[in-house]
Amino acid sequence: MARIFVGIAWPYANGPFHIGHLAGAYLPGDMFARYHRLRGDEVLMVSGSDMHGTPTLVTAEKEGVTPAEIAGRYDAVNRAAFEKLGFSFDLFTSTHTLVHERTVQEVFLALLEHGFVHRRTEEGAYCPKHRRFLPDRYLVGTCPHCGFESARGDECDHCGRPVEPRKLGSPRCSLCSTPAEFRPSEHFYLELDRLQPQLSDYIGRQKHWRAGTLRVAENFLTEGLHPTPITRDLEWGVPIPLDGYDSKRFYVWFDAVIGYLSASKEWAIRSGRPEAWHRYWDDREPVRQFYFVGKDNKFFHTIIWPGMLLGVGGLQLPYDVPANEWLLIEGEKVSKSRTGDVNAFVPSLLEHFAPDVIRFYAALLAPQNHDTELDWAEFQKVRDEILANQYGNLVQRTLVLVRDKCSGKVPTPPEGWGPGHGAVGERIRSAHARITEEYEHVRLKEALDAALEEVREANRRFHDAQPWRSEGPDRSQTLYETLWRLKALATWLSPVLPFSSAEVFRMLGFPDPPGPGDWDRALEPVPPGQTLGRVQPLFPRTAPSSGPAPVATALPPPPAGPPPLAAQAGVVRSVAVHPSADKLYILELDIGEEHPRTVVAGLRSSYTPEQLAGRRVVLLGNLAPRTIRRMTSQGMVLAVDHGDRAVLLAPPEGVAPGTFVAGSSPADRTISYDEFASIPLVVAQVTGPAPQGGRIVDVGGRPVTVPGDWTTGTLVVVRLPMSGADVGELLAFGPGQPAVPSETVEPGAKVR
Repeated sequence: MARIFVGIAWPYANGPFHIGHLAGAYLPGDMFARYHRLRGDEVLMVSGSDMHGTPTLVTAEKEGVTPAEIAGRYDAVNRAAFEKLGFSFDLFTSTHTLVHERTVQEVFLALLEHGFVHRRTEEGAYCPKHRRFLPDRYLVGTCPHCGFESARGDECDHCGRPVEPRKLGSPRCSLCSTPAEFRPSEHFYLELDRLQPQLSDYIGRQKHWRAGTLRVAENFLTEGLHPTPITRDLEWGVPIPLDGYDSKRFYVWFDAVIGYLSASKEWAIRSGRPEAWHRYWDDREPVRQFYFVGKDNKFFHTIIWPGMLLGVGGLQLPYDVPANEWLLIEGEKVSKSRTGDVNAFVPSLLEHFAPDVIRFYAALLAPQNHDTELDWAEFQKVRDEILANQYGNLVQRTLVLVRDKCSGKVPTPPEGWGPGHGAVGERIRSAHARITEEYEHVRLKEALDAALEEVREANRRFHDAQPWRSEGPDRSQTLYETLWRLKALATWLSPVLPFSSAEVFRMLGFPDPPGPGDWDRALEPVPPGQTLGRVQPLFPRTAPSSGPAPVATALPPPPAGPPPLAAQAGVVRSVAVHPSADKLYILELDIGEEHPRTVVAGLRSSYTPEQLAGRRVVLLGNLAPRTIRRMTSQGMVLAVDHGDRAVLLAPPEGVAPGTFVAGSSPADRTISYDEFASIPLVVAQVTGPAPQGGRIVDVGGRPVTVPGDWTTGTLVVVRLPMSGADVGELLAFGPGQPAVPSETVEPGAKVR
């Protein structure tokens, strides 16, 4: 049995948290903790409200109330949201407790005693209008790293890098926009430079970290660490335990990361075992610590917090920091202060969706290795197509058949059947091993994808066997094996879907949901003869209006006339395998613009990455961006349906990237995918001249006339005004320059 500590990033108590927080940090931590409890491991998961951050101060000033009032209000809001979402915290506390205050002060004094904290007088940002020094979020300016014009005084929301106030361009007060002055003020500094050798040794051993997280830590070490201030000129926060510093408090990042330790101590006190926290923190204990945070917290959890722990001594260092990237809405990071879509905030989501639906989409969306885009249409689609149609429908159909055909009891499998026999047992054991392996390595999206693959496999087997038509032993075996699959699926999905997994177990006739130590019981079939519970829909459908209302007004109808096809010549500059789809690539295309276009393409069954890299293609550049498996595609690569393969179209030699087909231009309006799909676009072969001018082409046993002078025998692509039309036009880049299939295909094949 392993011992696991799970620390989840502490939400600022200045507003409700949003789906970006949920997908990026909070839910992955809860999934991981739930998995390890199911494994029978000893788990401690803690977090709490960050009450002392300057975001809380800023919100309080805007509303004309005290910081304590704001912090208390949103602490309650966020606690309620976590509870409704089924989070399994051992303790969710706050930084405004006596235990936390004492723990922060103890850590500070230990660092001071060990020589890793020193006093320095430096110039701090000062607002002459308000006559006070400006804490981090009261100061804004231009980021020195990326040029973002609204970077804060502690970090940049755009690039995620820490920022020194002095290095901001055009620094100003965030409340009144008065240019900031810099005046001397004494503060305490953490001497990170003195800790760099130990940190370098520690980081060098973390070969199991995610590449992006490790790269951030290594980059900071390469640049060289510097002393960083840990106190601020303000009166809201943890006091400094030394005389003469009444007007100063600890900086929020120093305060908040110590919350993991103080929460562990508070948990031990509340559980009646005041010394129990040592089991998760003493450096000689067999424990692994995991910190689930977002992209902008990588520095604090890979450099700052390990540095503080090394400076104190005798405490566990993070085993892993499985930090995620950012969630985007229309290309921008989801932010409490900048996100206008109120439906992105969890209290609003809970008004429209069941907790498991929210958890499921957030788990699918989780930006594990790259930024991902929130898409409300996909949210609804995921709920309907995966949860309701695939998983929920399988549960419903199976249990209803058992109820109606087997007197509501688990059927007895045929004589000679055993869990070690047949394909089902082998399939479940193989899937269980794979899902277990993914969870152990904190590859949570991969674990979920593997479980969903088993949902699809169970549906295939069920449909092939058709137990609603069969009788006797065949039906009994199919239903029995499907019930075993449902038990396994409910176990594997329990970390993501705790409520519905408990409901599946209840309907299967079990008195309790999957609990501690039950993970490997997924390998055990359902007991024959067990009486089912009352069967009801697992994910009942709701009216479409129950979802979040759209933020923007409806778009006007498209203009009359045929949709424009602004196709362009392009070159594939890079190819990456889509992280959560086995048929998709993510392509970067050069079409002559300043930045390459990102396109999601279903070409993995047709081309290898090596065959695509450097290849000339034809891009439909005026197709509206679409979110495909949580990646935004900026156009579509055109290809011919050729049996089980896709055959790419190619522009003629010598046509430069970005060149439009004849009759198109950058001014052409954006079209939807439905508009594109309405356009008959087919492969044709030039057969000869037309009597009235132009050429005759064969579009699959039917002649069509097209304008122009084209070489007989050439395979081309023809756009028809409607199906069955006897006239059309070629997709061409100019006279004698048609777009052509890159391989020989039959005339009449459709282009998509």
